[in-house]
Parts: sequence; structure tokens; C-alpha cells
Amino acid sequence: MRLSPMIAAALAAAMASGPAAALSCLPHDLARTFERVNSAAETYVAFNGTLEFDESLLPEVDMADQQATPKETRIPARISGEALSRVGFNRPFAGPVTLIVECFGPWCAQPPAVGEVLAFLRQDPEGFTLTTDPCGGDAFFGPDAAMLDKAHRCFTGGECEVEEPQ
Repeated sequence: MRLSPMIAAALAAAMASGPAAALSCLPHDLARTFERVNSAAETYVAFNGTLEFDESLLPEVDMADQQATPKETRIPARISGEALSRVGFNRPFAGPVTLIVECFGPWCAQPPAVGEVLAFLRQDPEGFTLTTDPCGGDAFFGPDAAMLDKAHRCFTGGECEVEEPQ
């Protein structure tokens, strides 16, 4: 069987880029994320509410040139909801945030453009940032009541157990 020159060139390019290895992540765990941000030198705010941004700004991976994938993409976004206090998510919190979408090789975070999120927002001199990565980062999309309760327990020094992988 003879391949057309165009198909042969495409196959050669795909093979030259090498096989993509699988991405291996620990399960995205709220307690582990809380421990990390709580011990960080930077200031973080726990937030629950909606995140909105232009989905067309998410990075796209060119599988034929994976090295061209940016390590991070900064996207202007808006949040609206409540920040966490000692009594729960009860402090109105809204405004602009910079969404940082990280890529690990050809794997990039793909956060939903509109939806509810439990997030740890880093406070920078320029404002707030929210980092997402292919393994989750500082955002938990579609949180349920149990997750919000766990965030509150972690914040107030209550039970905050890391869930170990099975």
C-alpha cells in the first residue's frame, strides 16, 4: 500500500514528535490544596461563587508541535460570590481576577468558562489570581455542600484530612 506524500509527511511528523506519555496526578484534594496555600508565603482568600471568562482564550495544543504549548496563559476573568470567614462563606466578594491556566507539556487545564467554583485566590499587588492546571490547581469546579463544609473546617482548624489515593 502506497501512502500519499501528504499523509506520509503527516505520519512522519507525528512519529517524530514522539508518543505522548500519560499525565499522572495525585487526586485533586481540598485538604492538600488548603495545606499548601495555608503554608505559602503569599496571601490567599478562599472563595465560593461564579467564575466567568472568555473560553476562546484558553490555550490550544498543537499535537504536531507540543513544545510550542505555552507553560501558562493569563486570562482576564470575573468572580462573584462570597469569601470564607470564621462563620462560613458569608463575605460578599466580587470583581476582576486573573485566571492563570497552566499546561504541563501537552496537557492544559480546561476550566469551564462559566460556573460555580470553590477557589483559593492568591492576592498579588496587581489584584487576585486563580491558578488552574491539568491536575486541578487552586480551583474546585462544581463544589457540593460537603466540600464547602470541609473548606470551612480546614479554615477554622477543624478536621481537615487529606484523602489518600486508593
